[in-house]
Amino acid sequence: MNLKDLHLHWGECKYKGRNYRTYSLARAYRLNGKNRKESIFKLGKLTDEEVIRWRSLLTALKNPDAIVTTLDDINVLKHFSYLDVAAANAIWDYWQLDDVLQNNGKREIGIANIARILSINRCIEPMSKSQNPDWFAGTALQWMLEIDPNSINTSRIFRELEVIENHKEAICDHIFNLLNRRYPKSMNSVFYDLSSTTFSGSRCLLMKWGHCKEGYRNHIVLAIVVNKDGLPFYWEVLPGGTSDANTIVWLLDRLRKRFKSINTTLVFDRGMVSDDNLTLLEDQDNEIKYITAMDKSQIKGITGVDFSKFKYFEPENIEEQASKLTDFVKLNEDTFYQEIKVTGKRRYILCFNPQLFKDQRVARNQAIENFRFFVKNLNVELLNAKKSRQYETTYKKFKQKITKLKLTSFVDVKLRKKNVAIEKEDKTKQKIQTYQGTVNIDSRDKQTAEELDGFWLLVTNHTERKRKSFNIQAQDAINPYRDKVVIESAFRDIKSFVKVSPVCVWTEVHVKAHYTICVLSHLINRTLTLRLHENKGKMTTEIGRAHV
Repeated sequence: MNLKDLHLHWGECKYKGRNYRTYSLARAYRLNGKNRKESIFKLGKLTDEEVIRWRSLLTALKNPDAIVTTLDDINVLKHFSYLDVAAANAIWDYWQLDDVLQNNGKREIGIANIARILSINRCIEPMSKSQNPDWFAGTALQWMLEIDPNSINTSRIFRELEVIENHKEAICDHIFNLLNRRYPKSMNSVFYDLSSTTFSGSRCLLMKWGHCKEGYRNHIVLAIVVNKDGLPFYWEVLPGGTSDANTIVWLLDRLRKRFKSINTTLVFDRGMVSDDNLTLLEDQDNEIKYITAMDKSQIKGITGVDFSKFKYFEPENIEEQASKLTDFVKLNEDTFYQEIKVTGKRRYILCFNPQLFKDQRVARNQAIENFRFFVKNLNVELLNAKKSRQYETTYKKFKQKITKLKLTSFVDVKLRKKNVAIEKEDKTKQKIQTYQGTVNIDSRDKQTAEELDGFWLLVTNHTERKRKSFNIQAQDAINPYRDKVVIESAFRDIKSFVKVSPVCVWTEVHVKAHYTICVLSHLINRTLTLRLHENKGKMTTEIGRAHV
């Protein structure tokens, strides 16, 4: 009997009132013009896994090229990354990026393929451009793209970086148009922010020494615009030291045409707010809707509210106390709001967040404790001084720490002179003059600083009304500003997951191309994250916490 002529046959039987499925190996044949079936070997009851194995075996036997073996008999000589590469590669195709990166001139390897390889690499195993050829040779991407790995080398990659960057504006337009077609609602609010990334070396013209989030470092500024889902559609690399507020003019110059084609609201952080910037956005010829927040120091002057009436607020009872704010409307458990006024084209909404209130109280008390600890340690250092200390220099050390901890409005330090006898090398005694600091907290000024805890002031030019009501309700202005966490998530992803640093190139165009590759990698990664949320599994929640 030839086994390849057999198939798996099943039938049902009944035993003690229960139905069972039994299996057998059967042979099909024809007799007198009719199909017949002959049971060759009875297998009895089988598990689902056993059924799959039998069917796989019989299918393999029908294929003359099939080889039946076991895992123990297989000796793996080479390993090529496949699944993660295939997923990222599919997302690249989903965004149709090859349509933008078209070849100019005769190229053995297309620009799109080089950009694809570099972007996928940063999604999976970020490394320098010079290491990419070896990485590519160890992945299944070479067969997906039908590219000989020997044709991918460092010189080819560096040659194409400039060409990739020259396509940046076209890439931005392409993604923007796709987002409008595929996810129009996600473009109702778009988010703009910028962040610094440190830079090693000293040859890049874009790099500047100055203050950034990492301290005083050589850095470059990345500006980025994302939609409500956190998908980037415009970005730019700016010189280090670029002021946040100064970039609004630059942004409008580049995005005005795009914004005119859709009904969207630009959401940005209070660090970019200036009267000139808001006036520019409100210009009649180029009016763009915006939502942002005013600086905390401006809240009292703009609102005219007497915040001292909230001095009874306590962290332990703040939720209950907030619910009794008669002039405020409850949006949700985290937000209460009050329409303040409309001045010209600016509408102001005062918001209160109980959790923010508690967080700011805790942060202030912790800052005070940190300063006390600093004073204690510096006093010990001053007592062990080997030379006399100057009053102004010593006071400046304390004052710098107060400023850094943002306690200047109610904390000061009082210095008292102290004479200390020290022993010189010749064992003789010498008197020096040093100081000891004492923390001085003004309780009234501290209470004044606490009055604004939990409050923030929203400003928008959504001032249009239908009779007595605004076209855009307060909650529809507040929620988008709170949603700006999506752009903060984008920067976290680019810095930590995609690993924008270290920047291993130094010419201006190569540096910009590096950031373009990083943003495209974030686009791939963010798309995968959104798909995981749409197709929830056991790991979806954990992945969402890591990226959102």
